Amino acid sequence: MKHNSTHPYQRLTSLVASCLLAGSNVVAQNAPKPEAPKPEAPAPEGTVLLPDVVITGNHPIRYLVTSTSTALLTDLPLIETPFSVSVYNEELIEDQRAFTLKEVLQNDPSIAIQMPGGYYGFQNFGLRGFRVDNFNGYRVDGLPVINTVAPSLDDKAQVELLKGPAALQYGFMPPGGAINLVRKHPLEDFSTSLQFDIDTFGSLYGQIDVSDIVADGKFGYRLVLAADEFESFYDNSDGDRFMGSLYTEWKPTDAVKIWSTIGGQNLERSGYYGPMITANGRLLDTGVKTNIMQDWARNEHETFDAAVGIDAEFNDDWKMRFYVSYQDAQRDSRLSYPYSVQENGDFTEGALLTNGPFEWQSWGIHGHIEGNFETGPLKHKTVFGAEWRAYDSSGERSFPDVGPNNAYKLNPLPIPSAGGWTALDFEYDEFGVFATDIIEFNEHWSILLGGRFGRFENTYPDDPASNDTVDAWTPTAALMFSPVENVHAYFTYTQGVQDGGTASRAATNAFEPLGVQRSEQFELGVKTEWLDGRLAGELALFQIEQDLPTMNPTTGIESFSGNQRHRGLEFTLRGKVTDHLQTGVAVMFLDAEQEDTGVAEYDGRRPQYVPSYQANVWASLDIPQVPGLSLNANARFVDKQYLDQGEEFATDSYVVVDVGASYRRRIADADWTFRVGVRNLLDERYFESGEYYPGDAGYLAYGSPVSAVFSIQVDF
Repeated sequence: MKHNSTHPYQRLTSLVASCLLAGSNVVAQNAPKPEAPKPEAPAPEGTVLLPDVVITGNHPIRYLVTSTSTALLTDLPLIETPFSVSVYNEELIEDQRAFTLKEVLQNDPSIAIQMPGGYYGFQNFGLRGFRVDNFNGYRVDGLPVINTVAPSLDDKAQVELLKGPAALQYGFMPPGGAINLVRKHPLEDFSTSLQFDIDTFGSLYGQIDVSDIVADGKFGYRLVLAADEFESFYDNSDGDRFMGSLYTEWKPTDAVKIWSTIGGQNLERSGYYGPMITANGRLLDTGVKTNIMQDWARNEHETFDAAVGIDAEFNDDWKMRFYVSYQDAQRDSRLSYPYSVQENGDFTEGALLTNGPFEWQSWGIHGHIEGNFETGPLKHKTVFGAEWRAYDSSGERSFPDVGPNNAYKLNPLPIPSAGGWTALDFEYDEFGVFATDIIEFNEHWSILLGGRFGRFENTYPDDPASNDTVDAWTPTAALMFSPVENVHAYFTYTQGVQDGGTASRAATNAFEPLGVQRSEQFELGVKTEWLDGRLAGELALFQIEQDLPTMNPTTGIESFSGNQRHRGLEFTLRGKVTDHLQTGVAVMFLDAEQEDTGVAEYDGRRPQYVPSYQANVWASLDIPQVPGLSLNANARFVDKQYLDQGEEFATDSYVVVDVGASYRRRIADADWTFRVGVRNLLDERYFESGEYYPGDAGYLAYGSPVSAVFSIQVDF
């Protein structure tokens, strides 16, 4: 069934009206009144697992964040952190009009887009060449979340990347690293922000953000409501979304803060795939607008999340933090896909149907104590604590055939009847205890020592033979050296662990648990700032090795006897070239290969979805002749990706250039910001990613052609 389309300005009016009506009561009740100045409130916190995130808004370099608490379980300036960490703040998200996690992470060359995001309606990412696990690799305020539905950015202040094995911080997860989203926190003075966007595809967006700290600084809140209506360059890929969240904090004393958050999102969008690949690896390029899914293909996402926590200071040196979180995510799908694609375009169309929504429920508890003390001439910054998390998955699905079709003449076919439902239920339970100690010998030398003991238990109610319980110790150590002020070098060793899953269907030990999959990383890096913060740079060299499951050709038993090795270089340089021009470049080179895989044609091959290089270049120019006017531009250079382990099919490398402008002006006691952005200015035709199964089929995801987005933001 085709979806009717109304005029974009009618839809924009409806969208704006919905947001205004939803927030009108809040605005009315909290309208500012003349009063004496309020006492200065403490700076808002960053990630809830750690101390406050300090975002230095007056730093000379635009978008540069100087401190975060994602890398370690205590607050530490980024320049002194012996790990690679990237942080993308609210100013960058707003200036780029980045509405999805993918649009933010495209700024980082260590991130690669993996597989098309239009199938389930959310995107997979690779970090340093390893996929970020959707069950264990994502956090919100440091607490675990399930990433099987599209996350919202409307109520997030920044996106943080911790690169490399993160077992010390987050337990069992792949070795590429973790992605953490940080919620917006209350602002000191009453404020309301309204945002409205429209792009040339016809997509609409509206947001209202209301915040204040009242009762002499003892109570604060942040309410965010937002709505989208999606359109795209793909045929029949429309949809809509509504979200809302409320963050509150209460300070009964100066030393205690109790916070809570509650939020939800409802999203519905058509499924979409780009052109097909034949069983023999030939592209059937039927055009950038091609959506090979049926018109009835659809995903519906619903999420609900809540968290509560307490931060307490015992004295100037010791603090305690304790948090509890809950998330419920549901995804209902009816999708179509091709298989057995022939050279003439003939294929068989299959379907994925769910019997009601798949549901994932996740719980998390985290507590730790952090403090500073001295032992003789040595200074210590230590953290110790424990964490528990659990999640379960439940749902039924079916894969019936839709019927024969042809890539060059796609025929509408009805939704097939389910051919029997298959249940997919499992439960996951993980517990960990951890401790870190940063020992400072003098102003030049320090070390980090840390470790974590973790245990996870997998339970499959319908397949007890696949149940598994695994224990693992994971140490971390770093040597840090600062020869002069604002130059910090480090050498770090970290270990990673993750659930190794079960043996493949073809193995003698089919579906038996493989146990823990281990990895380790060595990283050598240096971080610097010069010229009173006008120039900042980072360089990191790393090697990650991870166990690979391989099958013994004699016994047929599958085990971790292979190896996947990633060697890379990451380089970032940012600076304020003049009083009005800022610019930066970020690059990653990655040499990745598989060894001892047990399949001769895979040995020495590059893993799938791993570009050998990526680079980002950006510039921002303030126009002094027109106060408030700023121009910006950025370019992404991305190398090819292989879509299969045998290097039989690869996407081409590509370059995408975006430009934009913003104009800020105070009008009628309100701050107005007008933005315009042109994406893919050169109208590059490229594939972001895809999937390919030799001898069967493949499908690709086109990158967006040239488009423009127009935005108005009003803050008062």
